Amino acid sequence: MKIVIVYDSKTGNTEKMAKAIADGASEIAEVELKKIGEAFPLTVMAKADGVVFGSPVYYADISNEMKDFLVHVESYIKANKKKIHDRPAAVFGSYGYDGAWIMEERLKARIESLGYQAYDDVCVLVDTDIKYHEDSLDSCKEFGKKFAESI
Repeated sequence: MKIVIVYDSKTGNTEKMAKAIADGASEIAEVELKKIGEAFPLTVMAKADGVVFGSPVYYADISNEMKDFLVHVESYIKANKKKIHDRPAAVFGSYGYDGAWIMEERLKARIESLGYQAYDDVCVLVDTDIKYHEDSLDSCKEFGKKFAESI
Protein backbone atom coordinates (compact mmCIF):
# COMPACT_ATOMS: atom_id res chain seq x y z
CA MET A 1 0.00 0.00 0.00
CA LYS A 2 1.20 3.51 -0.82
CA ILE A 3 0.26 6.90 0.61
CA VAL A 4 1.35 10.25 -0.80
CA ILE A 5 1.44 13.35 1.39
CA VAL A 6 1.21 16.59 -0.57
CA TYR A 7 1.67 19.78 1.42
CA ASP A 8 2.45 23.47 1.27
CA SER A 9 4.52 25.10 3.99
CA LYS A 10 5.80 28.63 4.39
CA THR A 11 7.43 28.74 7.83
CA GLY A 12 8.10 25.03 8.26
CA ASN A 13 5.23 24.23 10.64
CA THR A 14 3.08 22.40 8.11
CA GLU A 15 6.18 20.59 6.88
CA LYS A 16 6.89 19.34 10.42
CA MET A 17 3.31 18.08 10.55
CA ALA A 18 3.70 16.34 7.17
CA LYS A 19 6.82 14.54 8.38
CA ALA A 20 5.11 13.44 11.61
CA ILE A 21 2.10 12.15 9.64
CA ALA A 22 4.50 10.30 7.35
CA ASP A 23 6.21 8.74 10.39
CA GLY A 24 2.89 7.38 11.63
CA ALA A 25 1.63 6.21 8.25
CA SER A 26 4.95 4.52 7.42
CA GLU A 27 4.27 1.99 10.19
CA ILE A 28 1.54 0.62 7.90
CA ALA A 29 2.32 1.77 4.36
CA GLU A 30 4.97 3.08 2.01
CA VAL A 31 4.88 6.89 2.18
CA GLU A 32 6.10 9.63 -0.16
CA LEU A 33 6.29 13.29 0.85
CA LYS A 34 5.75 15.88 -1.89
CA LYS A 35 6.06 19.60 -1.23
CA ILE A 36 4.16 21.98 -3.47
CA GLY A 37 6.62 24.08 -5.43
CA GLU A 38 9.02 21.18 -5.93
CA ALA A 39 8.53 19.31 -9.18
CA PHE A 40 6.96 15.86 -9.08
CA PRO A 41 4.77 13.93 -11.50
CA LEU A 42 1.06 13.88 -10.72
CA THR A 43 1.05 10.19 -11.61
CA VAL A 44 2.51 9.63 -8.13
CA MET A 45 -0.86 10.67 -6.71
CA ALA A 46 -2.83 8.77 -9.33
CA LYS A 47 -1.09 5.53 -8.38
CA ALA A 48 -1.37 6.01 -4.60
CA ASP A 49 -3.88 4.13 -2.47
CA GLY A 50 -4.45 7.24 -0.39
CA VAL A 51 -3.42 10.90 -0.40
CA VAL A 52 -3.04 13.38 2.46
CA PHE A 53 -3.25 17.10 1.65
CA GLY A 54 -1.81 19.73 3.99
CA SER A 55 -1.85 23.50 3.97
CA PRO A 56 -1.20 26.40 6.29
CA VAL A 57 -4.31 28.46 7.05
CA TYR A 58 -4.46 31.90 5.42
CA TYR A 59 -7.48 34.01 6.33
CA ALA A 60 -9.54 30.87 7.08
CA ASP A 61 -8.60 29.25 3.78
CA ILE A 62 -5.89 27.12 2.24
CA SER A 63 -2.81 28.75 0.77
CA ASN A 64 -2.90 30.14 -2.76
CA GLU A 65 -0.25 27.62 -3.76
CA MET A 66 -2.48 24.74 -2.61
CA LYS A 67 -5.43 26.25 -4.49
CA ASP A 68 -3.34 26.48 -7.67
CA PHE A 69 -2.06 22.94 -7.19
CA LEU A 70 -5.58 21.55 -6.86
CA VAL A 71 -6.58 23.36 -10.07
CA HIS A 72 -3.69 21.57 -11.81
CA VAL A 73 -4.80 18.24 -10.37
CA GLU A 74 -8.33 18.87 -11.63
CA SER A 75 -6.99 19.66 -15.12
CA TYR A 76 -4.86 16.51 -15.03
CA ILE A 77 -7.84 14.37 -14.10
CA LYS A 78 -9.99 15.87 -16.87
CA ALA A 79 -7.26 15.76 -19.55
CA ASN A 80 -6.33 12.17 -18.85
CA LYS A 81 -9.87 11.14 -18.05
CA LYS A 82 -8.58 9.71 -14.79
CA LYS A 83 -11.11 8.66 -12.22
CA ILE A 84 -10.27 8.60 -8.55
CA HIS A 85 -13.19 6.28 -7.65
CA ASP A 86 -13.57 7.31 -4.04
CA ARG A 87 -9.91 6.86 -3.19
CA PRO A 88 -9.39 8.04 0.40
CA ALA A 89 -7.81 11.40 1.17
CA ALA A 90 -7.20 13.24 4.42
CA VAL A 91 -6.43 16.86 5.29
CA PHE A 92 -4.19 18.62 7.80
CA GLY A 93 -2.95 22.11 8.46
CA SER A 94 -1.38 24.61 10.80
CA TYR A 95 -2.72 27.97 11.83
CA GLY A 96 -1.74 30.98 13.84
CA TYR A 97 -4.96 32.65 14.94
CA ASP A 98 -8.28 31.23 13.82
CA GLY A 99 -10.18 29.88 10.86
CA ALA A 100 -8.83 26.34 10.97
CA TRP A 101 -12.24 24.66 10.90
CA ILE A 102 -13.25 26.72 7.84
CA MET A 103 -10.01 25.72 6.08
CA GLU A 104 -10.67 22.06 6.90
CA GLU A 105 -14.13 22.17 5.35
CA ARG A 106 -12.94 24.06 2.27
CA LEU A 107 -10.04 21.68 1.65
CA LYS A 108 -12.28 18.65 2.16
CA ALA A 109 -14.79 20.07 -0.32
CA ARG A 110 -12.06 20.68 -2.90
CA ILE A 111 -10.63 17.18 -2.65
CA GLU A 112 -14.11 15.64 -2.78
CA SER A 113 -14.80 17.61 -5.96
CA LEU A 114 -11.78 15.84 -7.46
CA GLY A 115 -13.33 12.46 -6.64
CA TYR A 116 -11.55 11.64 -3.40
CA GLN A 117 -13.41 10.28 -0.39
CA ALA A 118 -12.57 12.65 2.47
CA TYR A 119 -11.43 11.03 5.70
CA ASP A 120 -13.54 12.30 8.60
CA ASP A 121 -10.71 13.09 11.01
CA VAL A 122 -8.31 15.98 10.46
CA CYS A 123 -5.04 17.00 12.03
CA VAL A 124 -4.80 20.72 12.80
CA LEU A 125 -2.30 22.35 15.13
CA VAL A 126 -1.59 25.88 16.32
CA ASP A 127 1.80 27.06 15.06
CA THR A 128 3.04 27.98 18.55
CA ASP A 129 2.41 24.39 19.69
CA ILE A 130 4.45 23.09 16.77
CA LYS A 131 7.29 25.53 17.51
CA TYR A 132 7.43 25.21 21.28
CA HIS A 133 5.83 21.85 22.12
CA GLU A 134 7.25 19.18 19.85
CA ASP A 135 5.18 16.54 21.60
CA SER A 136 2.14 18.13 19.92
CA LEU A 137 3.35 16.43 16.74
CA ASP A 138 2.54 13.07 18.34
CA SER A 139 -1.10 13.70 17.41
CA CYS A 140 0.00 14.02 13.76
CA LYS A 141 1.89 10.75 13.94
CA GLU A 142 -1.18 9.01 15.36
CA PHE A 143 -3.35 10.66 12.69
CA GLY A 144 -1.08 9.29 9.94
CA LYS A 145 -1.16 5.80 11.40
CA LYS A 146 -4.97 5.81 11.76
CA PHE A 147 -5.42 7.06 8.20
CA ALA A 148 -3.15 4.33 6.85
CA GLU A 149 -5.05 1.70 8.87
CA SER A 150 -8.34 2.94 7.42
CA ILE A 151 -7.32 2.26 3.83
